[in-house]
Amino acid sequence: MTEQKKAQQGINSVVIGMGVLDVILDAGRALSLNAIANEAEMSPAKVHRYLVSLIETGLVTRMKEPGLYDLGPKALKLGFKAIRRIDRVTIANEELETLGSKVDETVFLTIWNDGEALVVGRKASSRPITLMVRIGEVLSPIYSAPGRMFVAFLDDQQKDRVISGYSSLPSKPKINGREAEKAEYLEELADINKKKFSRCIGDFQSNVISMSVPIIGSRGTVEFVLTVIGYESDIGNENNIAAERIKKSLFQSQQNLTEKLGTWEAI
Repeated sequence: MTEQKKAQQGINSVVIGMGVLDVILDAGRALSLNAIANEAEMSPAKVHRYLVSLIETGLVTRMKEPGLYDLGPKALKLGFKAIRRIDRVTIANEELETLGSKVDETVFLTIWNDGEALVVGRKASSRPITLMVRIGEVLSPIYSAPGRMFVAFLDDQQKDRVISGYSSLPSKPKINGREAEKAEYLEELADINKKKFSRCIGDFQSNVISMSVPIIGSRGTVEFVLTVIGYESDIGNENNIAAERIKKSLFQSQQNLTEKLGTWEAI
C-alpha cells in the first residue's frame, strides 16, 4: 500500500474515537460506559480505551458520580470557537454586501484554510456578465491576490512551507504582468505586508484584475481578506478614477470591519 493511499484512508482509530464522542454529544447529557457502548455498538472494554484517550485530550470528562462520562472542557472550547467563527463570518459578509453595493463589481471574502485561501462569501455585480467566484472555492497562495495577502503575513517558517515548491510550479506567477522569480515574489510579499494591499492581473482570467485588503486580528494574523475583481479594461490602470474609487472603498470596508470585529470581540 502506498503512502499516498494510507494518507487518503486516514487513521481509523481517530474515526472510531470521534464516533464515541458523537454518542455523548448527541445524548445531550452524561452517559454510563454501558450506554455509550450500546449506542456505539462496541464492547464496553473497547469503548473504555477510547474514553481514556478522549479524557486525556480534554474532549471528555469523567463525572464525580461514578461511571458517568460527559463532554470535557476542550469540547466546550471547540464549540464556542465554532460559534464565534460563524458569527464573525456573518459580520464580515455583512460588510462585504455593503462593499459590493458601493463598487458594483464582484466582491468576495476569504479565510486561510489548510494553505489556501477559501472563499466564504461572495456578492456579484449587477452587470449582465459577472465574474464567477464560487463560495467554497480555494484560491492559490501563489497566483491570487487574496492568497498572496495571507502568505505575506505568515511567519518565515510557514511562508517557506507554502513556497517550497516554487521552482517546480507549472508557470511562474506574474507581477505587473511579468513573470517573477522567487526573489521577486518574496519582495512582492514584503511590499504587500507593508502596504496591506495586494493587486494581481490575470490570476482569474487573462483580462481580469483583483485587489485585496486584509482584516488583521488581535494576534497580528490575517483573519479575512476582502477582494474586488473586475475587468482590466475598466479598472486595470491604477491611476484611473474607477480604480482609485475601488481602492478607497476597500480600505474603508477594511476599517469598518476591523472596528466591528474588534467591538464584537470585546463583548
